[in-house]
Amino acid sequence: MEEYRGRHILVFGLARSGFAAARLLLGAGAVVCGSDEDENVEIPPDLTALETHLGHFRGELVDDIEEIVVSPGIPDDHPVFAAASARSIAVIGELELAYRFARAPVIAVTGTNGKSTTVEMIGEMLREGGRDVVVAGNIGTPFSSVVGETDENGLFVIEVSSFQLETIDRLHPACAGILNLTPDHLDRYRSLEDYYGAKERMLDNLAPDDHFFYNADDPLCVGAAERAEAVMVPFSSSGRVPGGVYLDGEHLIRESAGGTEEIVCDRGEMRVVGIHNVENALAAIAAVTPFGVTADSCRRALAAFGGLPHRMELVAESGGVSFYNDSKATNVEAAVKSLKGLESPVILIAGGHDKGGDFSKLLEVSGVVRSIVTIGEAAGLIEKAAGERIPCTRAGSMKEAVMTAAAAAEEGWLVVLSPACASFDMYDNFEHRGRVFRDSVSEIVKKSGDGE
Repeated sequence: MEEYRGRHILVFGLARSGFAAARLLLGAGAVVCGSDEDENVEIPPDLTALETHLGHFRGELVDDIEEIVVSPGIPDDHPVFAAASARSIAVIGELELAYRFARAPVIAVTGTNGKSTTVEMIGEMLREGGRDVVVAGNIGTPFSSVVGETDENGLFVIEVSSFQLETIDRLHPACAGILNLTPDHLDRYRSLEDYYGAKERMLDNLAPDDHFFYNADDPLCVGAAERAEAVMVPFSSSGRVPGGVYLDGEHLIRESAGGTEEIVCDRGEMRVVGIHNVENALAAIAAVTPFGVTADSCRRALAAFGGLPHRMELVAESGGVSFYNDSKATNVEAAVKSLKGLESPVILIAGGHDKGGDFSKLLEVSGVVRSIVTIGEAAGLIEKAAGERIPCTRAGSMKEAVMTAAAAAEEGWLVVLSPACASFDMYDNFEHRGRVFRDSVSEIVKKSGDGE
């Protein structure tokens, strides 16, 4: 706290993480200015000590500032970065700020897909193992808002996005992991290399006695591991990896550095379904291995874990048709992973704001997807990619999409919202999109009589 006492700090971007950063800094005795280009931002009543500047950013705002904390949503070509550079002012993110206040070791998880589920699995395994754990970060709880909730005897499990990693400096996880690296956020990054490079900043401060868990089936993750200075804990869903965690038939296996194998659990004991969730579980087991969590604790956690909302969430069953909400699938690769884990025929609802994805990859699941109901800005791009292999029907709203999909589905089929796109063309966020899907399904189920 002494590091910030009396210092003049600008928090740029006043949303959930920005307000959390402001509270942390004010509590540390800093003089804090908050700024956002949205003139309609509502300042919480507990932040009356926060000087605020709303509206168009002006360079002179940073003239007396010693450090700037930016929201992860602010791209690096925003004028605030140029203004800071011209005045030699350090720019960090909320994640980096919180780390400077943390007393407990950090387990940090990044990757393109599966981060939220994996960090929750890690948290549950550690709790089953008797550890004091706080789960936060990109999962929805700003690190800054919970950094005081545990001490050196506890652990923080943090979901970390590429946007957050752009502005780290001292962040030094005791255990770090990259789950996978596939194309995403090309509406933000100039190239795939820039996106992957942001993810790999996770490795910058690792030391030889830290641990790094990674997907041994992903060549880009393997390449990152070759550059990391840490103890390696690989995981794989396709076969044995020495000293790692892997799927062998139906068994999730953990192997010690000496080559001793132990069965953690069988795949059928897990409540969540799909090969993508098996991979998430393998990653979670790898992450907790350095902290002495037993196989039995991992098994109990996986047997109890029911998944997260908006991630292949079973919403309803009506007339023999099951409706799944996978709104969190905000890129093509995430949607494909979810769909590959299914065996029943699927009517897919997809579309939204295109982030530069390759929709032709949806053809990889043409065997299970019988048709696609397209929505949003990317509807035409998806229809073009599907060509003649997957029939498409366009809908003007989520309600129309659900009605169209339900009418086309036969008994034993699935209707799955797995958009392969961001939500911002039609909704506030993926949670909002998922709620609208749920409401639309509920209305149809009620009309059919199954919900009464």
